[in-house]
Amino acid sequence: MRAAVFLLALACLSAFAGRCQTPKKYAGGDLRALNQLATKWGRYWNTHNMDSMGTLLRPDVDFITVGGTWLKGKAEAVANHKEKHATIFKTSTWTTNTVDIKYVKPDLAIIHLQWGITGDFDPDGTPRAPRQGIFTWVVTKEKAQWLLLAAHNVNIREPAAR
Repeated sequence: MRAAVFLLALACLSAFAGRCQTPKKYAGGDLRALNQLATKWGRYWNTHNMDSMGTLLRPDVDFITVGGTWLKGKAEAVANHKEKHATIFKTSTWTTNTVDIKYVKPDLAIIHLQWGITGDFDPDGTPRAPRQGIFTWVVTKEKAQWLLLAAHNVNIREPAAR
C-alpha cells in the first residue's frame, strides 16, 4: 500500500513538474527572441535610448513602475522613461541577473527578470545605493514579434524582522 501511494505521489509530482518547464515546441527561435527582449531592454536602458525601448512595447501596454506609477500606453511609458533618464537615471547602469520564461500559449508568455541598478539618484539628487528588483512582463507575439503587453516592476526589500 505504501509503495502504491508513493508511486501515485511521484507520478503526480512528475506531471506537475512537466507543466512548469518550457515545452520543446516553443524552444528555438521564440525562446531566443524572448531572451533578446531582456538583452535589448538592458542595452536601451544603458544607452538611455527610450525611443528604442518603446519598440519593445505594444501600443496599449500597461506599465507599472517600481515607484508604483501606472503608465497607460506606449506613448506615456516612453515619455515617462525619457523624463527619468534625463534626470534620476541619466548615469544609471542596468544589469539583468536572471531571465525566467514561462509559456502560457504559443503567442503569450510571462517573463520574470531579476535585475540590478547602480548609478541612479533620488529625486532630490542624492545618490542611491545599488539595488535589486524583479520585473514581471506579459508578452504577446504579433506578426512574428514579441512585445510587452504588461509590465510590473518592484524593488527587492530586506525582509521585515520578526
